[in-house]
Amino acid sequence: MSLTVDLSKEAEAALTSQARAAHMSAERYLSQIIESALKRQHRLAAENLAQHLDHMASQVLPDTTPEEMEEALEAALSAARPRRSWHQ
Repeated sequence: MSLTVDLSKEAEAALTSQARAAHMSAERYLSQIIESALKRQHRLAAENLAQHLDHMASQVLPDTTPEEMEEALEAALSAARPRRSWHQ
């Protein structure tokens, strides 16, 4: 992927300095920063999902059947999924 990033002169100077200190080109350094941020975002989303599922599980009544839990999960997913229109 290729893109253009408009930075302030100060941010550009800081990025160039940090890249030089890391013995990398500014482009490669910025690429690693973005990749790291995306991995962190994915990890946090997975952690948040796990916490939410734990919370949901703690709210389930002891006599709830697996079928009822599956139905509730499907209903929750249907409500949370964005409505998509495949027509242009």
